[in-house]
Amino acid sequence: MIDIGARIKHLRQINGLAQADLAERAGLTKGAISQIERNLTSPSVANLLQILDALNETPSTFFADDDEEKVLFRKNDALPSDVTGYESFDTLLPKSRYRTIVAYRAAIKSAKETLPEPAQEGENYLFVLSGRLGLKLGKASYVARKGESLYFRAETEFAFSNKGRTPVDFLWVRASGR
Repeated sequence: MIDIGARIKHLRQINGLAQADLAERAGLTKGAISQIERNLTSPSVANLLQILDALNETPSTFFADDDEEKVLFRKNDALPSDVTGYESFDTLLPKSRYRTIVAYRAAIKSAKETLPEPAQEGENYLFVLSGRLGLKLGKASYVARKGESLYFRAETEFAFSNKGRTPVDFLWVRASGR
């Protein structure tokens, strides 16, 4: 039997959303999301579809009963996205009900910065492949160069920027809170 509440909570966390964020996106209350995640109530079909839409999840994927987790991800498995502020943004390790991490490879053009990311539960690890990556984390600022790493909990808004004259290329691993 599928634990709907646990799956919704896991997907919410993978997406870096607080219950209030998911509730707003789905047009529900935070209390309703909390009760659904704790299996104190079952969502109506309409509410479940709203929640899945807010999580960018399809019903077929949500209810799929995969026995095997994918282990090897090939180069052509990367999912390119058009995210504002990035020269390129590829999802290397997509969300899954089995994983609490998501991995991206991103590039930012010289002298450009990304839009701020909202505060979120979980941890973030970045590894700079080339260039100079700026991180604004709340009121603090950091710069990492090629071969250096950044690690932070995003308990406050954050944004990235390119602090060099050439594009900055980096890996970003997000681990959701449990």
